[in-house]
Amino acid sequence: MALVDSCIHHNLQSDIMMIPAIGHYIVNSGGKRFRPLLTLLTARLFAYQGERHIPLSVVVEFIHTASLLHDDVVDSSDQRRGSPSANGVWGNQASVLVGDYLFSRAFQMMVSDGDMAMLKLMSDVTNALAEGEVLQLSRTFHLEMTEAECLEVIERKTAVLFKAASEVGAHAAGQSPKVVAQMAEYGMCLGVAFQLMDDALDYLAETEEAGKPVGHDLEEGKITLPLIHAMQSDAELAARVEEISERGCYEEGDREWVRERVAAQDGTGFTMDRAKDYAQRAIALLPETAEVEVRNLLAELADFSAHRPY
Repeated sequence: MALVDSCIHHNLQSDIMMIPAIGHYIVNSGGKRFRPLLTLLTARLFAYQGERHIPLSVVVEFIHTASLLHDDVVDSSDQRRGSPSANGVWGNQASVLVGDYLFSRAFQMMVSDGDMAMLKLMSDVTNALAEGEVLQLSRTFHLEMTEAECLEVIERKTAVLFKAASEVGAHAAGQSPKVVAQMAEYGMCLGVAFQLMDDALDYLAETEEAGKPVGHDLEEGKITLPLIHAMQSDAELAARVEEISERGCYEEGDREWVRERVAAQDGTGFTMDRAKDYAQRAIALLPETAEVEVRNLLAELADFSAHRPY
């Protein structure tokens, strides 16, 4: 991870000072480095001894960071991980443009890697990520959202990068297409568990614990699984959500009222149980014959994704 951090800082260099300033700001803002860690561990799972996985894990992190910069602009977020967001400090235009820079820098790094299969993998992932963002936008305040539709957004917008991180590690370690696909599915299941917990925490956690604003998903038009489950058995909640969607914003008392009703209908508990199911699916995909210590770490990582308090 120290080599990953060094590679990140090296590849953020530019004589346009705003680029490293914003890049370093968001990269150093307290992220878990979950995705590059997945790439490193997956490569180590198959006893990989080279260093090619270091810059490739940074490619995944840059694509993730670029998507965060763009997300905060789209969502009009003024906080990220408990601190002012980049767009809150430098403005929307700078955030969008530096996000574009990170996407293009990631592709420069992949070209330097020289593997067409890797370039295809990551270009497909980046395209799927963009489609996921548009899909989520198209389903803003989609009150008839089903669990299947919700999971489709999660897979295409969030879990696809966890899938890529694991896939990259297995590919760099020279594994067969079958094993690479198996590790890609591990990453996808872990990513779904991670996002489901994020959705539950929006209705459950307090801002201080989460390190970011909570209770804002509905206000941003995001109909997530805790709310979907709760509305199925609470007509009053469904009616209130429809009122909020028509206004397009919260009025005083809406946020806490909705959070309390979702908790009362066990929307958060249901969602956390689904997250645990996906984490168990991820763990079951880990090959028994691989490095035992690293396999246990990847199992712990999947378990953490479905039990994390933040």
